[in-house]
Amino acid sequence: MVEISINTRHDPEDLNGIYRKTGRLQVKNFFPTNVADELFGLISQNQTWFTAYNEGENYFEIPHSGMAKMTPQQRQQFWHKIQKGARDGFQYFFDQYYMTEAIMNGREEGHALHQMHNFVNSDEFLNFMRTLTGVEEIDRSDSFASRYMPGHFLTTHTDTHANENRVAAYTISMTRNWMPDWGGNLIFYGEDGNINGGFTPTFNTLNIFTVPQLHAVSQVAPFAGGPRFSFLGWLKRA
Repeated sequence: MVEISINTRHDPEDLNGIYRKTGRLQVKNFFPTNVADELFGLISQNQTWFTAYNEGENYFEIPHSGMAKMTPQQRQQFWHKIQKGARDGFQYFFDQYYMTEAIMNGREEGHALHQMHNFVNSDEFLNFMRTLTGVEEIDRSDSFASRYMPGHFLTTHTDTHANENRVAAYTISMTRNWMPDWGGNLIFYGEDGNINGGFTPTFNTLNIFTVPQLHAVSQVAPFAGGPRFSFLGWLKRA
């Protein structure tokens, strides 16, 4: 078990002053170093990955083992659909493990990554986020692990959801030794379509931003030197 805690050097009241100005914020060294190292070990060694993608408004998760069984022709057809979806509208394609859903459905009981679901629903985390965002009504969070490999991406969207009252999105970047040219950058867009901000993948860094906000994750380059790992989810209220 990892004793997860937030680095005590961070004052959420101070961070709130920065967050209110732009609606987004990056907090480096979010966890103490020893905690971050242990969490990196858990996510980098995780074997429970699902390929997540959409076809229009239909959303799918395929066990990673299922993708490996595709014939070359099936892979080509699949990739053609992904490319067409990205060209025509909203599209995503990456690996994920949705800890909150697994716990709710009684799957993978005792999985090591379920500790993150428990932590992001703890008083420590939720109180920190209530102060940081200035939204006292936040009452829960969901939790994913994501892995972006070469070719993976997430096109422009706002994170709004008809059935969920999302306050903010958080991503805890757990990627070591990443180069900006490798892609996988979290990019924010203004109303004019121009880029007005962004965060590169890094290690032990919280990225948080209000919902709705137009953003995307740029495609990971074929020459990227390793996976882009993150813990992520949404802070919600009733």
